[in-house]
Amino acid sequence: MDRKQFLWGGATAAYQCEGAWNEDGKGLGEWDVFSHESPLNINGATGDVSCDFYHRYQEDLDLAAEGGHNTFRFSISWSRILPSGTGEINQGGVDFYNRVIDYCLSKGLEPNVTLFHYDLPDVLARKGGFANRKVIDAFVEYAEVCFRAFGDRVKLWVTINEPRYYAYCSNMVGNYPPNHELDFDRYFKVVYNEAVASSRAVALYRSLGLDGKIGIVIDNCNVEIAPGTKDPQGIRLKAELFYDRLMLDTQLRGELPGALIPFLRENGIDDSFVLFEDALSFEQGTSDFLGLNCYNRMYLTDYSEGPTEVFHNNKGAGSKKKEGIRIKDWFETTDDPTTKRNLWGREIYPRCMYNALMGIKERYGDIPVYITENGHGCYEQADESGYVEDDDRIEMMQGYIDNMFEAMKDGCNVRGYYAWSSMDLYSWVNGYEKRYGLVRVDFAEGADLKRIPKKSYYWFKSLIRDYLAGSEHPGHNY
Repeated sequence: MDRKQFLWGGATAAYQCEGAWNEDGKGLGEWDVFSHESPLNINGATGDVSCDFYHRYQEDLDLAAEGGHNTFRFSISWSRILPSGTGEINQGGVDFYNRVIDYCLSKGLEPNVTLFHYDLPDVLARKGGFANRKVIDAFVEYAEVCFRAFGDRVKLWVTINEPRYYAYCSNMVGNYPPNHELDFDRYFKVVYNEAVASSRAVALYRSLGLDGKIGIVIDNCNVEIAPGTKDPQGIRLKAELFYDRLMLDTQLRGELPGALIPFLRENGIDDSFVLFEDALSFEQGTSDFLGLNCYNRMYLTDYSEGPTEVFHNNKGAGSKKKEGIRIKDWFETTDDPTTKRNLWGREIYPRCMYNALMGIKERYGDIPVYITENGHGCYEQADESGYVEDDDRIEMMQGYIDNMFEAMKDGCNVRGYYAWSSMDLYSWVNGYEKRYGLVRVDFAEGADLKRIPKKSYYWFKSLIRDYLAGSEHPGHNY
């Protein structure tokens, strides 16, 4: 493809950056309630203000454009558009997103808009969220409002961000609301209902005759089996059914994976949520593209002794937990001593970018792929002027991008790359010490949320410039 058509940008999500949690008619979201009321909000942080993108979006989009970006990825807050989840439309919310979209276009930034990024209206969350099949209809209603309000200008739509990871944290880890732990029945039901909702929204978008593309974003969960694993092929099948096949097969092939129902029944998991009528929705609602949020792989081995357990670290350096899971008689995540981990226990493995992209190509063909998130969370220390020399972030992201370029040379149809995140913002449950931004936000009292571009901001700008100039190794000369 023409290098000028490749999309380079940063990514955000509504609850994590907007603030203005109760302004201009916005309704309560499930994260508003969780962060204000739940004892499981272990770091005590909220997204009430965050970096205040709601009032400072022009400044943030100016910085994106000045950094050489030609696109900006953001999500819409469902409860800002439909405060009760369905029914009456909040014009204040529509007006806000119109302003953001129009300003993006005025700055040469292609809006890449996600309908749902973890933040259900609280009204719907209290009714069971995506475990309640009625929420599928509510999502389609919400999607239609957005398509009609913004579809004349937005040409890239994402239905749901990371449906598997949202279901995993909400129903297996228990760190996201509604905080169920190791609830396999609810986990599979939520993923399935999200798949149906996404497919129906895609079909609706096409029926409206809008001139754009629509897809779904998954978290990278490509499975790699450790050496010495017993029954590696059997474990791979179980892991892929648990992690990604339900979503990928329905959204890209238009059908359920054939092994899913036998797998659920063999393991005593309720499959009553699977309805025959959904087959047509899957067939009619396949995605135009796939968004891939690429951070890590699923590195697995066999596990048959001991209990089922899940491990997650939302305390950073205050905990030594390594991110992972053990499921009795299925598999467990294992440690590769040759790879680093960040201070939140997540593996840093740039090669997973190449492996994930090649795996998608081999299984699903020439589907266009956008890297919709890739970045590095870390603690940071600014100098007296507020400048951050985040060399670790640059090194990490350069490694992933190099692997993306290699996959492109080997035939993968990659159309764009989005750094997570455009600026420092609220990190789910972790709060504000865990930073991802290319731009520092000074959250200190009295600092007025001042924006200061980091070293990585200038490196990324240089990388984009190198790419457009035809360099074989963009970013390495910075």
